[in-house]
Amino acid sequence: MWIRKKAQQALTIILLSVFLYGCSPAETDLAGTEWELVSLNGKDLISGTVITLNFTDEYLGGEMGCNGYGGSPDSGKYLSKGDGTFALDPPFAVTVQLCTEPEGIMEQEAAYIEALMNAAKFRMVDNRLEIDNGIGETILIFQVK
Repeated sequence: MWIRKKAQQALTIILLSVFLYGCSPAETDLAGTEWELVSLNGKDLISGTVITLNFTDEYLGGEMGCNGYGGSPDSGKYLSKGDGTFALDPPFAVTVQLCTEPEGIMEQEAAYIEALMNAAKFRMVDNRLEIDNGIGETILIFQVK
């Protein structure tokens, strides 16, 4: 009787451990991944524009349709951990070209950089990268490039 009770307790602990391990965030490495933005603050991008995000081991960068950003040892450095935390490590470089076409592109770029600077958490779901701000709102959604 005592052995049976101990076996049930051990089995319960093992099953609980397996369940909790399966529910924990998977360790995710962003290095070597390339993404294309599909949603910015819950909205679609301006038709005909493309915003990309590419990660190396220590740096990120990309294109926003008019300007580029990040991408060198003194800019574009990011910090992420297997627990899904994410942050940019200032200073952060953005080129400063002026584009007038399509209408609203400069405002879209500014909104994107602001969202990226407010990034706090990320998760990979299927072929998507979702980035949340500090209060848990999903502000950026990318698809695999």
